[in-house]
Parts: sequence; C-alpha cells; structure tokens
Amino acid sequence: MQDANLFMEKRVDPPIKVNIPVKYRLVEDKKEIEIVRKQRKKEGNAHAMDRILGGMQIFAKKVLKEGDILSLVITLPGLSETLSAFAEVVWANKTDGGLHFLVVKDEDLRVLKAYLKRASSTR
Repeated sequence: MQDANLFMEKRVDPPIKVNIPVKYRLVEDKKEIEIVRKQRKKEGNAHAMDRILGGMQIFAKKVLKEGDILSLVITLPGLSETLSAFAEVVWANKTDGGLHFLVVKDEDLRVLKAYLKRASSTR
C-alpha cells in the first residue's frame, strides 16, 4: 500500500488541517469495484453523514486519477486501531487528490468525527 497524508475539509467552516497517516491501495479488480459500488447502493441515503465526513483530501507520492477507487487504512494519532474506507477520487493533480467516501463503517465514521471535533477545538 502507498502512504499519503490526510487533509479533512469542512465546507461550512474553515478547513480542519490534520496530518494523519493514510495507506491506500488502488482497487483495480473490476469485481472488487463492483462490490464496493453495490455496497454503496445498498446503504442508500439512510446513513447520516456529516458533510465534513463526506471525504478528504490526500497528498500522495503517486499521481491519482479522477475516478480511481481506493481502499484506505487511516491511522489516527493516539489510537491503536485503524479505520478503513473505500473512496473515489473526484479530483486530482500531480501532488494531491480529493476523495469522496463510498463505504465507511458506522463505528469508523463515529471515531473519525470525534477525532476531528477534538482537532478543531484545539485550534
């Protein structure tokens, strides 16, 4: 897996800049991509997602392409467990890319939201 840095953007308020290690893997297997897309369709709109948690910006060493599907492993400082998600690259340039979460476990989303709340209150 490749390494990247994470930047979470809050659309209403100023961005929350954090430096969180993220490992990612480009999902190239068409069957795996279809499974991710089907899982996303099953979730529908019933899953409450704060706008801040809709995606992230990552700074990567490898050039990303719009439309790429990534498998993410997110390591939050101070936690021994990692968070996982699937995301689609919605924009990209030579150094970074904007990701939209496709599939995130509810518990991982809750942990990420709590972390970002703490990070924004210390700024």
